[in-house]
Amino acid sequence: MSRKLILPLLLLSLCLPVFGQTMGDQSSAGFNNARTYTNNDLAGVRPPLRLFQTISLTGVTNANSVAVFENQFLVGQPGSPVNYKMFSRGGNTLWTQDVFGTGGSFRYVPALGGSLVILGGESTTSVKAVKISDGTVLWSDQVGNANGRFPAVTDNLAIYAGSDRIVARTLAGSVFWQQAVTTAATAIAVRDDSLYFLSRDRTLRAVNLMTGALKWAPVLNVASDGASLVASEKYLFVNDPAGGIVAAFSAATGQLAWNQIVNLPGTFATGPALALAYGRLYVFRANNGSGRAAISAYDADTGEAIWVVREHGEGLSHAFIADNAIYYYHGNEDIRVRDAATGTLIWSIPDTRITALTAANGELVALRPNAIDIYQPTNEIFMPHMANGAGQTTLIMLSNTGSQPATADVEFFKEDGGHLSVPLRSFGTQFEVQVTIPPNSSTAVQTLDQGGNLVSGWVRVGSTVPLHGTTNFQYSEQQDIVREAGVADAVAIGAANIFVSVGGGFNAGVAMANPTEQDAEVTLRLLNNSGIEVGSQTMTLESGGHVARFINEMFTSQVGSAFEGTLAVETDVPLAITAIRTKGGIQISSFPIGQAVR
Repeated sequence: MSRKLILPLLLLSLCLPVFGQTMGDQSSAGFNNARTYTNNDLAGVRPPLRLFQTISLTGVTNANSVAVFENQFLVGQPGSPVNYKMFSRGGNTLWTQDVFGTGGSFRYVPALGGSLVILGGESTTSVKAVKISDGTVLWSDQVGNANGRFPAVTDNLAIYAGSDRIVARTLAGSVFWQQAVTTAATAIAVRDDSLYFLSRDRTLRAVNLMTGALKWAPVLNVASDGASLVASEKYLFVNDPAGGIVAAFSAATGQLAWNQIVNLPGTFATGPALALAYGRLYVFRANNGSGRAAISAYDADTGEAIWVVREHGEGLSHAFIADNAIYYYHGNEDIRVRDAATGTLIWSIPDTRITALTAANGELVALRPNAIDIYQPTNEIFMPHMANGAGQTTLIMLSNTGSQPATADVEFFKEDGGHLSVPLRSFGTQFEVQVTIPPNSSTAVQTLDQGGNLVSGWVRVGSTVPLHGTTNFQYSEQQDIVREAGVADAVAIGAANIFVSVGGGFNAGVAMANPTEQDAEVTLRLLNNSGIEVGSQTMTLESGGHVARFINEMFTSQVGSAFEGTLAVETDVPLAITAIRTKGGIQISSFPIGQAVR
């Protein structure tokens, strides 16, 4: 196979600041001042995702912070001093700005509002407000170490914290109010007229954003360094890295609303540990206590557990939610994408060098120490099985239901992922053909049986607009089609189940194709009608690879001459899967694929 390849903020009354972050609306900064780590306005970024562009970062060697503004990228790297550079889409350096630092650990992402951005970092003595357009310093403040204390910027105020105070300043530079407090190395959260923050002594505070006055009595022994604060209209969600606890407090009173999520084993992820979206609170753990990263979803109103998924190893960072999907970096190995409603794995991208992850302008932005990789969603559908020869032909029907014409590339792949040349009606023998489909129209690509041996593989269709596809498996005798079975196109998925039946000449054939750039470790579990596992096996399906087998070939002794049950498929890389019901080895119908996402 080719390798190229929050909740929205409410409008406030005129006397209160209106939220207007753009660059600050990045994953590491929280996407909004409420630190929900969700961008509900970002659409069209769901998988499949393919590498579109790599931007080399001149003069940068250890970047670990990125924020996107329009088509510009603000990149930060630790050192003495902390160095920020603004790059164009073409990789040109637009401006550079330094903030004094000692070169220690660096966890800080700038926040932007209006025409300025707030810069800071580890072991710094100040924060700087600079012009987005050219990096000119507008004002600075000797606030102390800002590491981990991500700021917030509204249309009227810049709110930031150092090691010994928290400040609200007008964008022009005048101090609006400030408080002397030893703050925790934790991002502040702003929602409506409230500012929430933690002090070093584990105390949770809520103050009026316009006056700095306490809104309710401080809550003691909540959390300290490294905690995440997520604010909604009703609740403030907090995790305590030291105690393994997640709790919800009333935004109106500070009283504990629920704390059913207690004593979670293992360690929380950093940047962030929590995210809020679609009425659910998501909790990210780098280690669940057994050496595996985990993501859990809970009802935001009650704390009731909804689902939990676990990775094959530990390590989880840079998580955020957009377009109904969860994006994160796992184990210094790969970028992972899961469906936000179910937790089902829907895409995976191998990369061992990611230092930050975000999304903007309908693209996934992955920062490496000296470059930025831009991934774009593609219009792809997959036909997990194709057969030609020995009486078999395959008809691929493509439908364009949109108002724009479609140009589609139809690619054929072998078992090992290499291109497969196939005899095609009207095209000759090709491994790739291009077709044009007018609006609200359809077309078909059909293989030709030229009397040779049976050849099988799979098909990828990439197009300029979304398409729907159906595969018809045809069996002919003396050039007359006597059997035919239609199967809809498949999406890549990390888990599925398939009803299987064997007996009386009937059998079930299952085909899987790997459309990603990673080898997949696949677990197949055979369940009887009572849901009891009667057999299991594992296999590796390489990148671009394909496998097609009958169920009695997979589990010969367990199936025997008669069996009825379920084949459960679990994989660490999403696969496209299809199944066919056969009689006498010839297709007669499709089997539905049970999957949580379609």
